[in-house]
Amino acid sequence: MAAAEHENRSAEEGAAKESIWSLAFGILLATNFFQSMSAFMANATLPLYADSVGVRASMVGVIISAFALTALLIRPFAGPAFDSFSRKKMLMGAQGIIALAFISYGFAKTVPALIAVRLLHGIGIGCAGPLGMSLVSEYLPRSRFASGVSIYMIAQSVAQVIGPAVGLVLIEIIGFQFTYLISAAFLCASILCIGMLTEVPREKPPYKIKLNRMFAREAFEPSIVLMLFAAAFGGTTSYLVLYATKLGITNIGLYFTAYAICLLVTRPVFGRLADRFGAERILIPGVLCFAASYLILPHITNLTGLISVALVAACGFGSCVPLIQSIAMGSVSIERRGAASNTTFTGMDIGSLLGPLLAGGAIEVLEPAMGSLLSAYSHMWYVMIIPQALAFILILKWNISKKKTLAETAVNEKGEAHESSDD
Repeated sequence: MAAAEHENRSAEEGAAKESIWSLAFGILLATNFFQSMSAFMANATLPLYADSVGVRASMVGVIISAFALTALLIRPFAGPAFDSFSRKKMLMGAQGIIALAFISYGFAKTVPALIAVRLLHGIGIGCAGPLGMSLVSEYLPRSRFASGVSIYMIAQSVAQVIGPAVGLVLIEIIGFQFTYLISAAFLCASILCIGMLTEVPREKPPYKIKLNRMFAREAFEPSIVLMLFAAAFGGTTSYLVLYATKLGITNIGLYFTAYAICLLVTRPVFGRLADRFGAERILIPGVLCFAASYLILPHITNLTGLISVALVAACGFGSCVPLIQSIAMGSVSIERRGAASNTTFTGMDIGSLLGPLLAGGAIEVLEPAMGSLLSAYSHMWYVMIIPQALAFILILKWNISKKKTLAETAVNEKGEAHESSDD
């Protein structure tokens, strides 16, 4: 028995010493950063560019959101391809499509042209996200899965802090066209980095358009939780700036800066805790933090309060998303991680589309009852806790199931040990 305990302890110590850091992980981290930089630069500058070429304000939102259409439509066809072909080469192709879109932005001067380029951009985005996540999962040790995914997604947090500012400064100095060419150059650098990867050997099933090849059943519940989280977060992305403006709060951009900076700390911490105690367990305080941020929002009156909301929200939505992704990727074999990643990203896309509709509908219903638009905004945050409550129920279910599984495993091991001692 002592020898067995020593062997188990040695195995645990060995797993703890496994490092997530490798050349492949570093390359994919850099790739995620370059892709995210270009995306945040575009998000900040495209509305200004559309306005500069004479696009009506009512059409700017259509142009900006058009990419989501092709991103969703491509996923059912791309999902099986992620597992059937070289993920490395497909990611290089997706990055190439995004680079081509950025080159084209500078030459698009009409609404149809801008929508066409944005739709092209959506094809690249729809493939690049799931491919990057499935690829990085191949190079992570099982014992450090949650930490690895959390650190991988830190690249987005860094880009979120500096990308918009860099984009806005560049258009002032060199104009829109050269700014988009620089974004394309970031992506070309990313493609060169990906080309250095040595792929992990895996079985590649034939390409077939089948439901179980498009999506992974095992990742369905994590994708539902991500959809609910993204739907709730849609209230922030769509209405926080308007809400803060109506409260007379200035320098609202500091909210997003504080949020992104906080993620640099909370994501690796949550990842390490998840590796130690289980992602399912760490998600419980995470979702409670997310809900708490929406309980605080109706009571803020100044910038300090808004920044405090950003810090709490970063411990919630921002830190939980990588953990849910790691649960989904760990639920399938390496050969099916393309389908699993495709499933989770589809869930997030659907949530991102539904969230603003839910928030906007709540405001429409609440305004007559509350007597003012500002009061309707305040109470809308409470409504957006509903998707989080549904996600919390699923997370509790995961914890109960995991606890039951661990208990059954312990009983079986105890029985086997007893039989061995009798022999």
